[in-house]
Amino acid sequence: MSKKKVIIISILINFFLLEKSICEPIQLARDVEVSFSAEYMSRYVYRGIDQNKDRSTASVSANLSLPAGIYMGTWIAEANYGGSSQEVDLYFGINQSYKDFNFDIYYLEARYPGKKLVNVGEYNFKLVYQANESPFRIGYYFALEDTNETVGSDYKEYSIGYDFKNFNLLATYGDWDVINKTKTITASKSFQHFDIKISHIITDNSSNVANERFNTVIISKSF
Repeated sequence: MSKKKVIIISILINFFLLEKSICEPIQLARDVEVSFSAEYMSRYVYRGIDQNKDRSTASVSANLSLPAGIYMGTWIAEANYGGSSQEVDLYFGINQSYKDFNFDIYYLEARYPGKKLVNVGEYNFKLVYQANESPFRIGYYFALEDTNETVGSDYKEYSIGYDFKNFNLLATYGDWDVINKTKTITASKSFQHFDIKISHIITDNSSNVANERFNTVIISKSF
């Protein structure tokens, strides 16, 4: 393991062990706050494709929340894409709830330092329905590509979840244009100091690339 990765993992462990009382978002003004998160992924799998050469991945993010559900932020992670060793996502959007529905509309640009030609952008729309006090929820997610890729990358995803007493279960089916189709089952649980997600991912690739299966573990903490 490289010295750089050991340092990153050490920093993440310290974040995970921070007391909850000092991990609250920073209130800047009424309805304005800044929050941060740290995350460790056993494998970085995005829409059924490995993004970091089978290696574990660390990431950090910062998010600014504004009135009326408006937000913006950035997410930075190790990656191996297009010759770049890092991914930097920039995003802004609005999140609102109406009765039993939650809407999340945002724009995201993924940048790869030193490799400008592989940067990508997309418009995203998420809708989740969960009746009041019901453990069931269903969702729909659509991403519209905003770059001139030779292969289109519009993405559709359908999800159904159930909130058990001690953990949550989520099943999704994603259709990434002509790239692949992905089925994922994720169990998640929140502990006092961190959150954990365990996923089994089955990817049906549309190209000549062999179909793949992944088992991933994600440990994260917001502060």
